[in-house]
Amino acid sequence: MRFVSSLKSKIILSVSAILAVIIGTGTWINIGYQRAQMESALEDNVLIISNTIEKSLANAMLDGKSKEVQHILDAVGTYRNIHELKIFSPSGVILKSSKAWLIGRKVDAATEKWFREGQFKRPIKRPDEGVFSVLTPIENTEKCIHCHGSATKLNGVLSVDVSMAQMQEKVGELSKTMVLWACGITATLALSLGLFLTRFVTEPIQDLIATMERAERGLEARAEVKSSDDIGRLGEAFNSLLSKLERARRRVERYHYEQMKRADRLASIGEMAAGIAHEIKNPLAGIAGVVQLLKKDIPSGDPKRAVLDEVLSQVERMDKAVRNLLAFARPPEPRMTLVDVNAIIGKLIDFLSPQFARHGISAERRLTAGLPWLVMDPDLMQQALLNIALNAIRAMPEGGKFAVETRTEAPAGDVPGVIKIIFTDSGEGISSENLGRIFSPFFTTRQQGTGLGLSITQRIVEQHNGELSVKSTPGMGATFTIILPLPKNEQGTRSV
Repeated sequence: MRFVSSLKSKIILSVSAILAVIIGTGTWINIGYQRAQMESALEDNVLIISNTIEKSLANAMLDGKSKEVQHILDAVGTYRNIHELKIFSPSGVILKSSKAWLIGRKVDAATEKWFREGQFKRPIKRPDEGVFSVLTPIENTEKCIHCHGSATKLNGVLSVDVSMAQMQEKVGELSKTMVLWACGITATLALSLGLFLTRFVTEPIQDLIATMERAERGLEARAEVKSSDDIGRLGEAFNSLLSKLERARRRVERYHYEQMKRADRLASIGEMAAGIAHEIKNPLAGIAGVVQLLKKDIPSGDPKRAVLDEVLSQVERMDKAVRNLLAFARPPEPRMTLVDVNAIIGKLIDFLSPQFARHGISAERRLTAGLPWLVMDPDLMQQALLNIALNAIRAMPEGGKFAVETRTEAPAGDVPGVIKIIFTDSGEGISSENLGRIFSPFFTTRQQGTGLGLSITQRIVEQHNGELSVKSTPGMGATFTIILPLPKNEQGTRSV
């Protein structure tokens, strides 16, 4: 919940900042544009005022009313936006002015400079003084010669200074108004965005989070989908996920229940089998002893001797089945010691060499030299490896290839290194439906098998904190992999 609120606040602040920048930039540009328009209008007014005063002064002087010139300047100079009106000579001396105390003085340097440069009848902005100035030449025309003579071409210069104060005041008021509008629009948009996010983003996400929290207590929880937008589709997908998880949980519960019942049955069977095996084992030993004695009294060529050999073979098979039952029902405690894995595998291959030869199987060993020694029960591990190898032999009745490989994998972080023992055969393979059942007790595809070999093998590997896995494709053989972890302290003891 806090995360969603924090995220919403960050989004609102970010978008508000962007809106403020955009609207502020637009407002600043608009204020600049309005200022430029007002200045342009003021320039036009300055030109109009200058032309009007010029014509009024010209008419007064042509009518011989030169004294009226000062009156005109005084009268017009009282208007609100008029800063100063003056007439100065080409030498820069002020002849007439709406400010009488300036008469006889020199004009300012800027005005004299503009006069020398001939900048007439064009508005000149003087931002330091806040005025617009227009210089209008008073030329010595034919009508003026009888009074001013013909010695000069210019009788004087009319300077009209119009104040920008009123325009600046309007621009300031406009700026305040537009800034207030911009702040109001930004606040309104930010508030609208906050309400929108709350209604269409924050509330649905908070509902999803609340549903997730309820789902931790029970998968029956469902999110309330109120829209068909992306958030709504997310809610529907989450509800679909919860439904699938609930169905999967029910299947797992049923499977767990079935496995518990099966484990209970297996435990009962194991106890019963152990009792039966114990009762059978001693009589079997007695039968085997009696048969051995009978064989000694029968000549080697007698047909009865073959019958006794077959009886001994069946007794051995029954004894093996009894031992497997006892090993499954009452597994012995491992007797741990330092063991060279390669040495155990080498003895196993040597022991099975006659069987490999008898079945036409080529056996290959790819053992990595210098493997670390492991702490394990050599007898139990040899039994586990023997079970896998015998299964491979039975899977290749017409011959084939058998290989066993050992290799190490380096540790990664807190995960210790491991030794892998990989058995590969080119036999008939394992069907996909049987692949997940081959480690189950009493599962077998052979008529004379007990179905306990691989189950016992898996138990032995797990007693050594290892893992046993299998991969197979029907008709392309099988690969059994045993993974045994190295100790964390020194990652095993190096063979010497």
